[in-house]
Amino acid sequence: MKRVLCIIALLTAGISASPTVSAEGVLIFGATRNTGLEIAKILVARGEPVTAFVRPTSNLENLALLGVTYFKGDALNADDVERAILAKNYKAVISTLGGGRGERPPDLVGAINMVDAMTKSKTKRFLLVTIIGPGKSISMVPRQQREAMGSIIKLKAEAENYAIASDLDYTIIRPGQLTSNPRSGIIRMDLEPAPTGPITRADLADMVVSAFYDDATIRKVYQTIGDDPLATVRMDRQPQ
Repeated sequence: MKRVLCIIALLTAGISASPTVSAEGVLIFGATRNTGLEIAKILVARGEPVTAFVRPTSNLENLALLGVTYFKGDALNADDVERAILAKNYKAVISTLGGGRGERPPDLVGAINMVDAMTKSKTKRFLLVTIIGPGKSISMVPRQQREAMGSIIKLKAEAENYAIASDLDYTIIRPGQLTSNPRSGIIRMDLEPAPTGPITRADLADMVVSAFYDDATIRKVYQTIGDDPLATVRMDRQPQ
């Protein structure tokens, strides 16, 4: 069955018109690279003040070009996260945290620390980028990948559930296979599972920013549906 996707130019009219920005801006966890960096670029270009929560050992070369504010700490340390979140009256907190090889993954503990700190703050808008796999989206994961990704899917699912159980104005966005290709504009967010292919990080960042400015996305969980035309490996072509 041929997949029908939304081809988005500048992410709809709602995104092309800049809203009134907050003096306190947005706090991003995971902004030093990949999707988090792409989100920071978009927000800075739109005039939104950005604060990046970074580790003391993080490479800040890419962020330095954007002129963002830094808060140094460890997402696994609840006190560090709380100090960062209580430092300002942010418009929103955005997390794209994910663990690398040889690291203690911050996916769950980091999310818990953020939610706990936000319940003590005036900031209630929380955008959490996770992964395709938790909940009913497991049907979108090819069978041979479920076992390999089982532990990370479990962590992401627990992080989602912790946010959902809170009183925060959360939006959860679940991407599938990500690429670093240029944005394609072929992407949408869906409340129900649907066939999906590789998604560029730039396209995903566009969708996260779109959700940030759209109150209709509050307290909803989305699957991202895309098909990066430059990707050489497509999830839907792998054996089931």
